[in-house]
Parts: sequence; C-alpha cells; structure tokens
Amino acid sequence: MDERPRQSIRIDLSQFKLHIHLKQKTELTLHFDSPSRMFYFAVIALVVNEMKRLGKITSISLKDHSDLLALFNETIGGSAGSSDKERLIRRVYRKWKDALPDLENGPLFKVLGKKKDLEEGAGKAYPFTEAEKDSWANLFEYRGSEENIRLRFSIDKLETGLDDIVIIYEGYQNEEAWKRFLLTLRQAGRVASLDRMAFPLPDKPSIAVLPFVNMTDDPRQDSFCDGLTEEIITTLSKIPKLFVIARNSTFTYKGRPVKVQQVAEELGVQYVLEGSVRKGGEQLRITAQLNDALTGHHLWAERYDRNQKDIFIVQDEITTHIITALQVKLTEGEQARVFSKGTKNLDAHMKVIEARYLSYQTTIEGNIRARQLAEEAIALDPNYASAYRVLALANIIDVWLGLSKDPRESLKQSLELYKKAVTLDNSFAIGYVGLGYTLMMMRQYDEAIAQAERGLELEPNSADVVFGYAFILVYIGGDSIPFFERAMRLNPKPPNLYLRIYAEALRDAGRYEEAITQLKKAIEREPEDIFSHIFLTAAYSMAGHEKEARAIAAEVFKINPKFSLEQFAKVLPYKDPVAKERYIDSLRKAGMN
Repeated sequence: MDERPRQSIRIDLSQFKLHIHLKQKTELTLHFDSPSRMFYFAVIALVVNEMKRLGKITSISLKDHSDLLALFNETIGGSAGSSDKERLIRRVYRKWKDALPDLENGPLFKVLGKKKDLEEGAGKAYPFTEAEKDSWANLFEYRGSEENIRLRFSIDKLETGLDDIVIIYEGYQNEEAWKRFLLTLRQAGRVASLDRMAFPLPDKPSIAVLPFVNMTDDPRQDSFCDGLTEEIITTLSKIPKLFVIARNSTFTYKGRPVKVQQVAEELGVQYVLEGSVRKGGEQLRITAQLNDALTGHHLWAERYDRNQKDIFIVQDEITTHIITALQVKLTEGEQARVFSKGTKNLDAHMKVIEARYLSYQTTIEGNIRARQLAEEAIALDPNYASAYRVLALANIIDVWLGLSKDPRESLKQSLELYKKAVTLDNSFAIGYVGLGYTLMMMRQYDEAIAQAERGLELEPNSADVVFGYAFILVYIGGDSIPFFERAMRLNPKPPNLYLRIYAEALRDAGRYEEAITQLKKAIEREPEDIFSHIFLTAAYSMAGHEKEARAIAAEVFKINPKFSLEQFAKVLPYKDPVAKERYIDSLRKAGMN
C-alpha cells in the first residue's frame, strides 16, 4: 500500500502567495509581495492553469499567451518595463531560468516564517538544505530559445499530480478562479468616470444586472440564464430606494466581452452585477459578483452550488445580498412586496420567460407560440400570476395585429385574465398596468388610469411599469412625455415599442421632427416593424412632408398587403375623438385609404 502523503500546492491569486509541500515534508509559504514579483507569480499561475486545462504536465509556449503577459505587466506588474511582447518573453525567460529557482536567496519572493541568515563571506540567505533547494529548483523547467521559450512547472518532480495543485481567487477554484482573476485585471485598467457617464448618476444607489453567462456548451440553457437575470432585475425594481436599469438595456451586452466600467458609463449607474451559471444534470453552480464601477472594488461575491429546484431560493438570496451590500433598509411592507410569491414550478417559470419574450416581438407566429406557452404554464401552476398576465397580453396583441375574430371578446378575456393575475398577487405592478391598458382599450378610461396609477405606486422604478403608464396617458390625454423620459432613463437602450409610442406622444405634442427621429431609429432596428411605419407615415403627414409620408405608406402595404385603415381606426383607443380623427386623416392624406 502506498502511504506516501498526498502533496498539496495552492496558488493564491488573492494574496499572491504560494503554499507548497516539498518532498522532504517541508511546508513553505512564499509571498510575491511587490508589483514586479506579482507579475512572475501570475506567470506561474498561467503555466499551471494551462497544464490543468490540457490535462497533463507539459511545457507551455509563452508566445501563445503574450497578450496575458502584457496584461499582467500593465496591471499587477505596475508597468515595470516595456509591455513589448518580445521583451516580456525574454524577461520571463531570464527570471524563470535564474531567479525563480533560487530558494536560498529568494530574489522574487519572501519565505514566510523564515529569516535570512548571514553566511560567512556572503550576504543573507534563507537556511535551506541542499535537498530542499534542489527540490524547489527542479520545478522550473524550460524548453526552447529565449525568443521561443516554453515553460514547465514540473510538479511531477515532487511526485505530485495536477489534482494536487489548486488555483484559488476570492473563494473560487481553478478554472473559475482564473477567469475571475483575469476579469478583475481587465477591469482594473480604469474605473468609471462621472465625466464619461452618458447620464447623471441618480440620487439613490443605481445598478445594472448583466445577463448571467451560460457556462455550459448547451445553448438551450441560455433561456435559463436569462430567466435568472430577469427575475433579479424584476425583484430589485420593486425597491423604491434603488435605481435599476431595465432588462432590455442590460441584455444588449449579452455575449459581448465588456468591462464593468463601460457598462456603468453607458447606462449611468454606479454598481454592476455580473454572474454565471453552470448546469450539470440537476445540479447548478451559480456565481454572482457585485462591482462598484467608480472604485473598481468588488462589494460582494458568492458561489452557490445547489439543486436546480432551489433556483428561486438562490434568486432571493442574491437579491438580499445586493440589498445588504448597498446598505438599503426595507420596511416590513416593502419586504413583503419585494419577495412576493411567483411560482415554485421551474417548468412553468421557463415557459413564461419564453412566452414573454415572444410576445414582445409582436409577430403572428411569436404570439401564437406565446399563447400556447402561457396556457401550458397555467396548467402546470394555476396560481402563477405572471402566466395569466402573459396570456392576457397575447389576447391584446391579437387585437392589434388584426388576428382576433371578435376583438371585444378578446379584450373581455384579457380583462378577466389580468384581474385573475392581480388577485393572485396584489403586489403585481405590471399586472395592474396591463389591467389599466385593457380597460383603456375597452374605453373605460377612468378605471384604466386608476389601475395604472396603482401599478406605478407599487413599482415606480420599473421601466416597463412607468412606460405602460405613459402609454395609457397618450390615449387618455395628459402629459405623458416626462414619464416616457423617465422610463427611457431606466431603460437607456429601449425596445422598439418604447420608441414608437414615445414618438406618438411627441407627434401629438407637435414635436414632429423629434417623433420622426425616434421612428426612423425604430425602423432601422426592425425594418419589418409595421407599427413604426404607420406611425412614421402619420408624423410625416402632420409635419407637411407629403412625399415622405406617401413613400412610407407604400412600405406599410408591402409589409402587410391586407392592412385596413378602417380596422386600424377601430382599434385606436383615443378618448378625444378629435385627436383620433386627426390621426386617421393624416394617414388618409398619405394614401392609406
């Protein structure tokens, strides 16, 4: 039986310390305690990480990682010397060959727990035996020339395998630790600047939640990651003491390698949450990290190893940690609203997430599928408020798209579904706004605005709630533009729906050129967006640009040859008949008879 003790090597990237057991049962802790020393410590970690990634103890070419060497030099290395790639490689070659193996003199590290002794006829040196010095020096092998060096951290010389060496960073291990370490270095280049902010910082803690990264090779898990992100955003948006950027804006960064500082400056926030999800069978590993973009510091980081069925608990825990880190105090009533019940059925939850996404596309095929998914979610959990809301939304979109055989019946069904949703969850702000919108479509204007105001009162920081309230004001009458502007501050990269309804408010206020600008932007994004074309036709017509109005009107019929102005007029829910007739007349003048 082999009674050889298991070797242990820890590369601590948080403290720049190397913990190692030599063959002579000597335990060492080496501290790389200055910028130039930290640089070489990172090189050791790079070599080890690559060997672990390849699954074998082998030599690693530095030329393949010259960008990382430059990153190390410019961040933890304090830009000591040139970041020219060839010079950096030569520098590493010399230190790997001569300085790092020198345990006795320790030119690149301190040996913690030991003092240098004064040797006869020489300077101070650490007191190690020849065997200990050789054991350490044997770790640093290399191949090739100075210009094309390959490095090998030869842990096998200690009778140690790759499983016995671990890279750690801020509570993470190995691959995840390395990724986090590199991410921190890339973000350390600069902090966010108030002068570079696209918008002034709000007078309350402001946060953007980036899409959680799918760390599996299965693209089908993207919707799971997106759902987790959305739920955290939705929950945080219920807190009046926070300013939370909407989903649509943060999801524009999905799949892009962006820096926290860039996100903060473009969205006008101080804090950015990022995370990842790794799913294997029924098990999840979720990581989350809250960053202060103005200081470059991490306020909080956590890793959750849980069963898939615990996803809703994890969502609440992440939200709670964010609230705590930002020093936000909630009243008992606020806590009850923030952590209101949703569903415990993961399948129902995922169906609602997908259905909601499809509904927002306002396409025939997407809406048919959204309806089906919502009905399936309700069958799985008859008490899930969000499922009833998505089904109600599908009915309304049918009316707008001209798909409903009986629009009045569709609206009636939508009304009942929204009522069911807010009965199940009386803190469901977007449900109240949807109820108000449906009542407006049914021309019950007073009750419509009352329900929408209830939603706004519950979630004044939700972009979609604020936008929904503004949407209703456009047709009922009132100063909607400040609410649109508020919604678009919460959602700086808004969907087309925001742009086109905001444009309607601008047009009705006589601000035609601004309306035209918004609608052109919407069409550039989605060339087949029929509603943006209709609204742009009206804006051009009212502004006296008859030629442009007719050209856009022709595009409407290319998108939908069956478009009926009569049917469209029936759907428009203006309370003021004069405003409605002016709108329809502007379309007639453009040739949309």
